[in-house]
Amino acid sequence: MIFEKLRLVNFRNYRDVVVPFSPRVNVFVGENGQGKTNLLEAMYLISQGDSFRYSDNRTLINSNNQEALIQALITQNDLHYKLKLGLSKSRKVLTLNDKKISSTDVRKIFASVVFSPESLASIKEGADHRRELVDELLITFERKNADLIAEYRKALKTRNKILKNYLEGLNDKTVTENLLDALNPQFLRLAADLSYARITALAGLSKDFNNAMQYISKNDAVDISVEYVISDQNAVDFSREEVQFALQKRMNELHDAELSSGTSLVGPHKHDIVFLYGQKDSRFYCSQGQQRAIILSFKMAQIVYHRKAHGTYPVLMLDDVLSELDKAKRDALITFLHEINTQIFVTTTDFTLPESFSLDQLSVLRIKDGHILDE
Repeated sequence: MIFEKLRLVNFRNYRDVVVPFSPRVNVFVGENGQGKTNLLEAMYLISQGDSFRYSDNRTLINSNNQEALIQALITQNDLHYKLKLGLSKSRKVLTLNDKKISSTDVRKIFASVVFSPESLASIKEGADHRRELVDELLITFERKNADLIAEYRKALKTRNKILKNYLEGLNDKTVTENLLDALNPQFLRLAADLSYARITALAGLSKDFNNAMQYISKNDAVDISVEYVISDQNAVDFSREEVQFALQKRMNELHDAELSSGTSLVGPHKHDIVFLYGQKDSRFYCSQGQQRAIILSFKMAQIVYHRKAHGTYPVLMLDDVLSELDKAKRDALITFLHEINTQIFVTTTDFTLPESFSLDQLSVLRIKDGHILDE
């Protein structure tokens, strides 16, 4: 997958700009707040259907405008694709070669991996950040997992609506429980499928994860493992049937609490992922540098696995992460990037960074206030 060209119209702080790219390494250089990350966000948004940072349509559209447009030309397996994303304050319309396509389906075609300061901090942040890491991994393992994630979210939304209507007095208890009884079998099946898919993906990544961590830390004795936590239990060795049994048991226990709270308290949207460093919980026993190295290794392993599974590497987007790493980890990552044949995008405030790559196919774009100063 190669981004050939990107056009932004009224997106974030860009008025109307067309940006061509190198098929290898592209470095966006500029001070903070000038629009470097906005370029990465636009590419990720149009090829994955969602942003990798918090946003809604209103924040994506340049002030004093009602609509924004992102267009991209992408080459993959010698085929050319024209992507277009139209944004208004209330909707997104995504087309591929002039035919409407869903966010779920576009994610099954194009693969991107983002390294950001937020992702590197995900160990010490809330469980939702770690779930996002694993759900991104799921699509690397099986493209159809994009459908599973979308189906579960739809069922969860429906279930939450039933519970909310009860809490707000729109339906009585009998009606609510009848609706839940009708929905719960499908919801539990999807919840168990998604939970088990996460467990399977984490197990499949284990070897590459450890190898990447040893590479980054220059220590062959480093031991990294992962726990998948369902209701305070490590379910990493659970079978599909054991996962569903645990979910059903918890749903029975929390039935009254769900009615009282008006929201679903059971399911993979409540699970946690714990990264163990030397059999100790990295949230509490690792330094910030070690935590960053763990997530960096996790994403590097995801990239390696993607190559094994699909024969190609995903596009890589590094949003100011090199400045977050110490010299040893930064050098190790740059060496890793040299060794993989894929398109790479890097944002940085360090004007000397491009020298670290020393590649013929290197494009440097200097960005100021939503403008490309030179190439």
